[in-house]
Amino acid sequence: MYRTIRLFAALALGTLGVVACSDSSGTGTGLLTVRMTDAPFPFSDVARVDVFVVRVDARTAEPTDAQATDATDQSGWTTVATPNASINLLDLGGGKTTNLGAATLATGTYNGFRLIIDPIQSSITLTGGTKAAIMFPSAGQSGIKINLDKPIELTANGSVMTLDFNIGSSFVMRGNNASNGFIFKPVIRAVAEDITGSVTGSVHANSAAGAAVSGATVEVLTAGSLVTDSDLTHVVASTSTDTNGNFRIAFLLPGSYVLRATPPTASGFTPALLPAVLTITTGTETQDQIIIVVAP
Repeated sequence: MYRTIRLFAALALGTLGVVACSDSSGTGTGLLTVRMTDAPFPFSDVARVDVFVVRVDARTAEPTDAQATDATDQSGWTTVATPNASINLLDLGGGKTTNLGAATLATGTYNGFRLIIDPIQSSITLTGGTKAAIMFPSAGQSGIKINLDKPIELTANGSVMTLDFNIGSSFVMRGNNASNGFIFKPVIRAVAEDITGSVTGSVHANSAAGAAVSGATVEVLTAGSLVTDSDLTHVVASTSTDTNGNFRIAFLLPGSYVLRATPPTASGFTPALLPAVLTITTGTETQDQIIIVVAP
């Protein structure tokens, strides 16, 4: 019997896909719906990060990097969404998502997803209004492999998949000034939303009752990470604090993490960790986590 399954992909720069019925071990079909969100861009001198999303492809088997990046090679892939739209990734912070499309698919386990973008129609706009140069791969390599936290299980009860595009890790500044342009090195993770939790909190100066610190980068790191850790593979997700020093990070797998806040350089404060271990539970929002930063 055929079934309907909804799979939402929350990412910040792309789309998500799933293979045709003949490429799955499932016995029914399901409807895949795609959403988008982001891990906020950390640079204060960037006004917009616009990425033109062409389509979303998927397959049951995990692809190699070459299979994922070659957008002209459709072997083993099925297109499940074709938004053909420009999306400002900076609009998708704090767990916000946007739907990109849907397709009916076979139920089963899916291990391969990629986004296809159009580099020519993608851009970064600086706060002064000028466009920053971006070094993208060649046009034939515009596919982006999605890193799955776990394989996506499509069932008759439905599943929600979130793709989280880490802007700060994906657009690397050339030199020490954004006006020098960026190199595109995409970092996107994905997880089934129905097994995730979230965290909210705030960053303050000198004490829990101290002044709110706006514009601080807040990162969820793997367990055991140190405040000085610079390994990007240890960054699970990130965001930035609002004008009141508050933050929210969604779509986290259950487990134990380290939470780090890095204030803007001009603030004069140094990075700090949440004193306690951050514990994420499925279906729960861990609230009121306070990180205190101090001057050196």
